[in-house]
Amino acid sequence: MKRLLLMMLLIITVSASIPSKKKVLKTSIKELWKTKIGCTSYRTIPVVQDGKIYIGSNGRYFRDAILDEGNGVYILNGKSGSVYKNFDNNQFGDMDVNGILSVNNYYYYGNDNDEFLCVDENGKTIWRLPAGGDIEHKASLIKMNNQNIIVFATETGQIQAVNALNGNVVWNYYDKNYTGWKFGENRTLFKIKMHFSEDNVFFNEPSLVDLNEDNVSDLIYNKNWGDFCAIDGKTGKLMWEIDRDDQKNYISNMGREKPLIIGKGKKTQIMMVLYNYNDQKYAVGFYNAKGKLIESVKTNQDLGSIMISQTSNAFITSTAIIVPSEKPKDVKIIPIENSTRKNNNGEIVERYYAGQVAANKIIYNDEPCALILYQYETESQSNQSPMLLIGLKTGKVHLKVNLPSNSEFAPFVTDVNNDGKLDVLVGCYNEYLYCFDLDINANQLINN
Repeated sequence: MKRLLLMMLLIITVSASIPSKKKVLKTSIKELWKTKIGCTSYRTIPVVQDGKIYIGSNGRYFRDAILDEGNGVYILNGKSGSVYKNFDNNQFGDMDVNGILSVNNYYYYGNDNDEFLCVDENGKTIWRLPAGGDIEHKASLIKMNNQNIIVFATETGQIQAVNALNGNVVWNYYDKNYTGWKFGENRTLFKIKMHFSEDNVFFNEPSLVDLNEDNVSDLIYNKNWGDFCAIDGKTGKLMWEIDRDDQKNYISNMGREKPLIIGKGKKTQIMMVLYNYNDQKYAVGFYNAKGKLIESVKTNQDLGSIMISQTSNAFITSTAIIVPSEKPKDVKIIPIENSTRKNNNGEIVERYYAGQVAANKIIYNDEPCALILYQYETESQSNQSPMLLIGLKTGKVHLKVNLPSNSEFAPFVTDVNNDGKLDVLVGCYNEYLYCFDLDINANQLINN
C-alpha cells in the first residue's frame, strides 16, 4: 500500500509540475477557513468535539522514507482552524494517521508505524501497543460484558480486540494470508521488512452486526477487493468467508466498500452489489447471517462504481441510489440525475467517478439528502473534485459545487463553529483541510 500511495503521490507531484492550461472552476460555497495539515485519505475520519477538531494526517508523504514532521494527529480550533497541537510525529518511523475513534474523551487510532494508541484530549499517550502491520482505518467500538472493547485491524491481516481502558488484549485473529509480526518475533527485522512490503488484507472499516445473537457485535470485513469474512466479536473466531474467485456468474463488485446490513441477529441480510462479467449486468445480492447468497435482484441499469463510504439505509454508486428492503424483490434503484453522459463514441458512461459519501444525511427541500464528494468529473478540464447534495428519494441534484482541488475525503458534516448552521470539513490533495459553510440550519442534520 505504501508503495502504491508513493507512486500516486509522485504522479500527482509530477503532474502538478507540468505547465497546464486547465480551466479553474469557480465555487459558490463559502469558505470559512483552511489549514494546511498534509495529505488525507478517504479513511481520514475526524472527531469534532467541544469546539475542537481531532484529525489524522499523512503529512507531506504517504510513505515516510525520512522523518515527516507534518504527519501524526492535529488538534484544531473549530472556529478558526488554527492549530492547537500536532503530536505523535516526532520520532522515526511512518507516523501517518487516518481515522480516529472517540470514546469517553479518549481518542484511539493506529498509524503506519505498526502501532495502536490511546491518548487523552490533550494528546497525552495513555497506552501504546505494537501491531502486526500498518493500521489504515478507524477502529471499531463493541460492547462486551458492559465493557468498551476497541477492535482494529492491520493491512497485513491481523485483527485485535483490546480493552479500551488499559489496552489489554481480549483476542487476536490472524488471516490465512497473514504476513505480519507476532509476539515473540524479532520486531526490528519485521519493521525493516514492512518498510518495503505492501499488503491490503484489512484496509477499511468493517460492518457491525450481531450475527449469532450473543449480544456482542460481530465484524464483517471486505478484504482484498471483494473477499469477505465475518469475525465473532466475542471470541475473535472466523465465522465464515466469501471468496470472490469462488463465486459463479454474478460476483462481488464492492471494491473496498463494506456491505450494507438489513435487520439483525439470525434474520440479518447482508446486501452487496454484484456484477456478471459474462453478460455485463449488475445485480443486488442478499446474503444471510451465515454468509450464503439467498437471492439476487438483477437490473439492466449500469450501477457504475461503488462509493467508498456510505450513509445509513441507502447504498450509493456513481450513477444510482439503491434503497434496500427486507424483501429483496422490493429493493428500489433510483438513478442519480445527470450522472451519465455520452462519450466521443456515443456510449453512455459515468459522469462522475469514484467518491465518498458523508455519514450523516441532511434534510434539504423536504427531502433526505446525501452529500457526495466525487473524486473526478470525467469531462472536467480542472483538477477539482465536484461535491453534490443528492436527494435519496428522487436522485435530484440539489446542490453542486467544485472544490479548490481534487480530493478523496469523506465529507464530514456538522456545525463546526457552533453558529447554528451546518459546515463540512474536506481535506484535499493540496494538503489543506477546508471548512465550508453549507448555509443549512443545523437542525436539518439527521444523525444516523
